Amino acid sequence: MMKRRLAHWWTLTALVLGLAGAEPGRATAAQLIVNGGFEEGFTGWTVLTQPGSGGNWFTYKGTSSPLTGLPVPAPPGGTFAAITEQFGPSSQVLFQDFTVPAAGVISATLSFDNSIHNYAREFHTQESLSYLFPAANQQARDDIMTTTADPFSVAAGDVLMNLFQTRPGDPLISGYTTSTIDLTTFMNAHKGEMLRFRKAEVNNLDFFEFGEDNISLTVIPVPEPSGVILLGAGLSCMLGYIRSRRVSWTRS
Repeated sequence: MMKRRLAHWWTLTALVLGLAGAEPGRATAAQLIVNGGFEEGFTGWTVLTQPGSGGNWFTYKGTSSPLTGLPVPAPPGGTFAAITEQFGPSSQVLFQDFTVPAAGVISATLSFDNSIHNYAREFHTQESLSYLFPAANQQARDDIMTTTADPFSVAAGDVLMNLFQTRPGDPLISGYTTSTIDLTTFMNAHKGEMLRFRKAEVNNLDFFEFGEDNISLTVIPVPEPSGVILLGAGLSCMLGYIRSRRVSWTRS
């Protein structure tokens, strides 16, 4: 009789331990940005230009720009990178939408490589992405914004987080530089929402090459609760079994 009771005990223990390690409860990393290295052209991305612009976004390889043939830094990862180029004043955006996990995240890290070559004498940072702005407008920026906004908007209600922006006095030329940003708190404030990662460049003074490569948004989502529910069910079964055996042991 004692051996049979022990066998029941160990069977239930193994069940509970197995449920605790069930696959649905395991947290694994996920990538929310696709084709962040532009190895497949602009697959997964949307490219827009302001009407009448003299430039656009392009993908390139090597060290010569695809439109004008001017020297550019080699892509820092893989074969290709993305870059803005123009023959005249222009404004262009590049963006991709992503969805924040509904249960939130344990961690979220955004990383990207930017390069800058501003042929004008300085940057001019206006609250606009129009090359038709009446004053000098020569800038580049990266943002996270709502998906319902105009893709060219810089309004406070549309831009949820500014990640990078050129400012007057910044170096006019830089090779690819990596930016890494912890978005854990930000993402948990926007659970389940669809958001937009946008890159923008506008120039109305001179050429402006804004390069981009190695974009990644890596998150570890909060595990689905199914594993925890199974564990609770297993524990309840074990406790129920223990109570029933105590009653039977008392009666016997």
